[in-house]
Amino acid sequence: MNILALLHGPRPSGNDTTIRRIAAHLSAGGHRVTLVPAPDDTHRLAREAKENETDLLIGTHALFSGEAFLKLDLPYLLIFGGTDLNEFSMEEEYFTVMTEAVEGATGLIALNENFLFRCLSLWPQTQGKVHHIPQAVWTKPSGFSLREKLGLAPEAEMLLLPSGLRPVKDPLFLFRAVSSWHQEDPRIHLVITGTSYDPDFEGIVMRRIARSQGISYAGVLPPEDLHASMREATALVNSSLSECSPNAVLEAMDLKCPVLVRDIPGNTCLVEHEDTGLVFATPSEFLEQGRRLVSDPVLAGRLGQRGQDFARKFHGVGEERAAYSALIDSLGISAPPSVPLQNRSPMREHIVQADGVDICVETFGAPRDPAVLLIAGASDSMLVWHRDFCRRLADGGRYVVRYDHRDTGRSTSYPAGQPPYTLRDLAADTTALLDRLDINTAHFVGMSLGGMLAQLAAIHSPDRVTSLTLLSSSPGVTDPHQPDLPSPTLRLSIALDDIPEPDWNDRAAVTEYLVATRRCLASSTRAFDEAAARQLAGEIFDRAPGVLPATRNHLVMERGAPWRPRLGEIKAPTLVIHGVQDEMHRIAHAEALAAEIPHAKLFLLDDAGHELARADWEDVITAILQHTS
Repeated sequence: MNILALLHGPRPSGNDTTIRRIAAHLSAGGHRVTLVPAPDDTHRLAREAKENETDLLIGTHALFSGEAFLKLDLPYLLIFGGTDLNEFSMEEEYFTVMTEAVEGATGLIALNENFLFRCLSLWPQTQGKVHHIPQAVWTKPSGFSLREKLGLAPEAEMLLLPSGLRPVKDPLFLFRAVSSWHQEDPRIHLVITGTSYDPDFEGIVMRRIARSQGISYAGVLPPEDLHASMREATALVNSSLSECSPNAVLEAMDLKCPVLVRDIPGNTCLVEHEDTGLVFATPSEFLEQGRRLVSDPVLAGRLGQRGQDFARKFHGVGEERAAYSALIDSLGISAPPSVPLQNRSPMREHIVQADGVDICVETFGAPRDPAVLLIAGASDSMLVWHRDFCRRLADGGRYVVRYDHRDTGRSTSYPAGQPPYTLRDLAADTTALLDRLDINTAHFVGMSLGGMLAQLAAIHSPDRVTSLTLLSSSPGVTDPHQPDLPSPTLRLSIALDDIPEPDWNDRAAVTEYLVATRRCLASSTRAFDEAAARQLAGEIFDRAPGVLPATRNHLVMERGAPWRPRLGEIKAPTLVIHGVQDEMHRIAHAEALAAEIPHAKLFLLDDAGHELARADWEDVITAILQHTS
């Protein structure tokens, strides 16, 4: 395939770095990629596209690239830049152009979840078109020494600010604090590098540098020299007003350079305070954290190592390369046969079509490892399987797949109260999804209703189910034919009934509703983790607010004939995990599953309710890894 990639911004700006790296991925996959500087004249771009027999266009910025691509009759991909959603979307004139561009795009790429959610909130019509592909980090340090160039003493503490001279990067934010710190400790030096975009702003910055102590501007450095400078810096600093997913921060982390970043979403999606770096909100907090870093080499070493571990684990080049190849596949543009799906690294969250239904899916780990399919309970999206939980399973050598049921998250949704599907249809979605992901068999791990779907899959598609793990589940609904399966406790029934249905458009009301529901289902013998429940509720609303009324369709769908009499047919090794304090499916449900599925094992969690609480993760993850080994 012939791909034309549009360059915006001078080297080595973040956008330039990103598009060149992605172009290299596509070239490695067998495509012919032409890098073209963004022309002033769209007719020139059209001629370039025609001369290169272009099949696909790709560029950063929904405004800059989008405006140009709209005038060419070719499919195109847009990668959201930081200024797209942080700045341009606030201007009515720009927003109009961006709206036309995103609606006309074949695909949209968000580099972090914050941008994914914001895109969907601005343009709900892009659901199914926008893909989350975390950007990779790619460093090649040269033998250059910025310390030597600037004549810094060996004991100098060099704080590197690769912001360029742009108002949005706010290089002036820390001037007074750094100058004061330098007067106290002459070892402290803040060194700014990068392109000057605005002569007027450059004049302001240079005048301030002349009046400040311990601050200098080193100009533009080639990428390899910038990487070398990161390697010898005390810390990399980011003081931007807004970011998307800053290349420089990831590059510093990859090079084991501690990072000290301003508290904005684009930074904190990469940097966890005290774990992979340090975060500040004000100049005084910057001083506090910077002094800690300079005075504590053990802290600096730990942050550098943790940052490198994070960058290499979650922002690998191989994973990004595979994700873009897979994205082209999903758009109906064939990838070269030299990159078979089973050899690719995992994709992040994306939409696949399985038997005519759009299913949003996310994977963790390496596809060569045994697959584990996580199936959520009634009305729950994939988010109920916390990302850290999934990563820990993946770290155990599993290829972990989580997905949104119909009527949850970003999968196909129907009008509330009118589900055109049955329980059997939701069970069939599991194997259809495996087909779409080119997975022959998987270990099925189902929670509550998800456990019931796993049972049905094991009965009707036994060749696809390697093993079963059933959490807080049941062999079926309570009915007169199953008197040994007790109904939910009276306390739980009353408590759930007392929660008023919220205004589904009100984020605060929906959050309270979801937290109250999880509080009712949680164990009564230990403290309820309200912070975790509140964070999950907020993420559920922000990710797919329009779907929430339809999640109750799971409670009214047709469930079909009881399958309990067929449990004896299940051949897959089965592990039943159940909370002793579960008041929804009381412990008799677990005992029935363990008794009637041949050779099933029962594992009880003494303090667990109808939930997968973080307090139980260690036991549950260990049990799943052992069962699926």
